[in-house]
Amino acid sequence: MINIELDNRPLEIPDDSTLADAIKHAEIPYRGTTIAIIRGTVESKEATLQYLISTTKGDIGIELSAYQDVWQRAQIVNSKVRWVSREAFAFGPFKTDITPSPRDHEYARWDVILGTGGYDADQTYLVVSKQLHTAAHGAPMDGGVIGRITSGRGVIETLGTGDSITGIKPIERWETIVNKIVTTDLSTRIEQGMRIFTHSVIELSPEAPYGAEHFLAAAENNRMKFSTVSHSFASTESLQGEECPFEQKKPRTVGTITVRSSGAGLGRIYISKLDKTSSPNHSVVGRVVQGMELIQLVGKDQELALTIHPERIMLLGKTLKAAEEELFERGITMHRDGETSDSDIVVEQIPATTMQIVEAGEVTVRGISEHNLVKIKLYDDLAPRTIEFFRHALGLLKSPIGALPVFAAYENTRLFKVPEVKKEVMPENVPTETVPAGEIGVTSQSAKYAQMIGVKLADDSRYGPSGEKFAYTNIIGRVIDIEKLHDIEEGDVVYVTEV
Repeated sequence: MINIELDNRPLEIPDDSTLADAIKHAEIPYRGTTIAIIRGTVESKEATLQYLISTTKGDIGIELSAYQDVWQRAQIVNSKVRWVSREAFAFGPFKTDITPSPRDHEYARWDVILGTGGYDADQTYLVVSKQLHTAAHGAPMDGGVIGRITSGRGVIETLGTGDSITGIKPIERWETIVNKIVTTDLSTRIEQGMRIFTHSVIELSPEAPYGAEHFLAAAENNRMKFSTVSHSFASTESLQGEECPFEQKKPRTVGTITVRSSGAGLGRIYISKLDKTSSPNHSVVGRVVQGMELIQLVGKDQELALTIHPERIMLLGKTLKAAEEELFERGITMHRDGETSDSDIVVEQIPATTMQIVEAGEVTVRGISEHNLVKIKLYDDLAPRTIEFFRHALGLLKSPIGALPVFAAYENTRLFKVPEVKKEVMPENVPTETVPAGEIGVTSQSAKYAQMIGVKLADDSRYGPSGEKFAYTNIIGRVIDIEKLHDIEEGDVVYVTEV
């Protein structure tokens, strides 16, 4: 018999077993996603020259470039901020065996220096340069630069006399060099002592309801593909460009899940593989509580299975009866609004997020008749950039139902205007002949009324669905049940779903 671990549980299986045999004992069914295997029971961790300095105001990251032996021997923890100037500040004093010098040196911003007071090595200070300057800090003849600040620069600006270092710990690069297998090959032979990880368990934060919902939307069917993987994080760009508010600031310790809330990479989801300081651009939305080994070992474009707590509550697109049954199983009360028959379709839920619904223990849903829900088919291969705008504008990247406000309804034309989106709609899939009835058009940036959306109820050989000439029209898809648009009027809202 072979003794192994499966998702952190001991398991004994027969000799000559394969991965397929082992995962039959997994707590959740295998979903065809990537599995990580560690041979033996000891992880291989490669220590780096990076350290996390904890202070009374937050964490600061440093990467050493010299004097590692001095750093290891010195008793730096509990050192206080001794002085602060416009150019630099210093923690200390502590004892070292460096040889001080009165020589001036030029220091770059964020250099970290071993300096002294009174040229006495027993009065050594850790000096951090806040701007380019020249000074004699009582450093060794070579300038005493020990490393550079890599993170926590915002923390540095808040430090003052009286603050202190509360802890220092190395940042380890968790890398299995020869002892890992990352695979979907279920014929892989199982060896004694293997540790197998089939999924990761995620705990979302009640303090970040919108960020948690953003994560749940990205983890469709409890799966997530990681488009970028580095030694310090794994990330997915599936919702990059989608807005997500900043809700929670915390240190990004190993396993912390954040969403980029501003700047480049807006909406991108990160899972930290190293301890890092908090960031004003990264809102903490949850953490990995089990199966972090799988995150540590995942490769680019590999897909992992996730177990997420709580599971997403997305009622839009379901019948009121199905929504009520689902909520009953979770102990949540549902209130009906709008059309209220069992067969009517949910198009809105209040509160909107899973975390808010779970906390409240109740939710109000608004229903419409299935006859008023319009089905559409989008041409992803013909107009990908315009469809990206369309899905973003209607919220279809996070929800199965989108809302289209009716701007105008005249003759055989139906126009819809969504709030302006900061995305350019460049010409693509421009019609050249007759536009068939039911096709969906978007006005490109070439025309005055860019981003207008339209549908024609009859074939048209002169103008596109949004009322513009063909040259200014991008065709993105078609309405399946066009008859549902005949009786709409200006001011109505049309709800659509993709098929």
